Amino acid sequence: MTTTLPLTRDQLLEPVHRLPRERFAHLPTPLEEAPRLREALGPDAPRIFIKREDQTGLAFGGNKVRHLEFRLADIRQRGATAMTIMNPAVSNHARLHAALAAKFGLSAHILKIPSDQDAIVNGNLLLARMLGAEVIEPSSADPDVLHAEYRALKERLEGEGHVVYDTAEDPYSTIAGAFGFLIGAVEMLEQFERLQIKPDRIFLVYGASAAGLVLAGKLLGEKYRVHAVNIGDHHDPYDYVLDFAMRTSELLGYGIEITRDDFDASAEYGSPGYAVPGDATIEAISLAARTEALIVDPVYTGKSLAALIGEIRKGKIGPDENVVFIHTGGTPNPFSYSEHLLP
Repeated sequence: MTTTLPLTRDQLLEPVHRLPRERFAHLPTPLEEAPRLREALGPDAPRIFIKREDQTGLAFGGNKVRHLEFRLADIRQRGATAMTIMNPAVSNHARLHAALAAKFGLSAHILKIPSDQDAIVNGNLLLARMLGAEVIEPSSADPDVLHAEYRALKERLEGEGHVVYDTAEDPYSTIAGAFGFLIGAVEMLEQFERLQIKPDRIFLVYGASAAGLVLAGKLLGEKYRVHAVNIGDHHDPYDYVLDFAMRTSELLGYGIEITRDDFDASAEYGSPGYAVPGDATIEAISLAARTEALIVDPVYTGKSLAALIGEIRKGKIGPDENVVFIHTGGTPNPFSYSEHLLP
């Protein structure tokens, strides 16, 4: 089926609203202007708006709470009793699944990928333990060993009588975030309409949320440009967003193709590596805190804000544009990075 574009917002959301969904997120999230941050970036800076996905509720919130509304409905339909997660200590994904399990009577089991942030039980890792998740220390950081021990974890839980929901590998689970941000895109556009302006550029960490915004923009004929920012891991942000967007389009029957021409992606601001903040990230964290009392983190949001700031300073964004920073959460993470942030 080929979709005739542009769709109306009701047409965009019709197949999304047919999906099973458990509503518990605090929505709509606020859209706030950041005039002091704009002033700090100089006379040629654009208007900057913050979409506060860090205020979605559920254990410090984040963009993934939108994802979890669809994921929980799928978990319940399948009769699952346990969730398995494989993530590092700084993972928002792991913390929020632990919260979901605690709130809705499931068990959460996290195979913790070794990282440089394992020494102190703090931030997201502390919260996951507080929320009652079982945190398993693997015997090695070798990927083959990790996957073997993850399979063994699932087999052990099944042997104990659990119906296991694999958040890392389940095809539906991995694209649920795109569903949430088809809704989030419409929500954001309605907020801009009330301000009688339109967004021109949107910055956020690459992934399913970015894919939802890209897909919604193309289906609705909106002119905003999504900038999907890599955070220093091994994924190509273009390929990753394209995969999510195309699988979502196919599942929901939109019948359109997303290409690299439909959005921008950058790996430049992820340096020096995943969960390791560079100078640009540290500066972005400081600027956000000291101009807008906005807390962004060294792993995810600090890097996507650094990308927004960097592109403004390069002159790639004009002073007459309206730029949106999607604050995807990660609020607990700064507590694990005092040695980076205090200097």
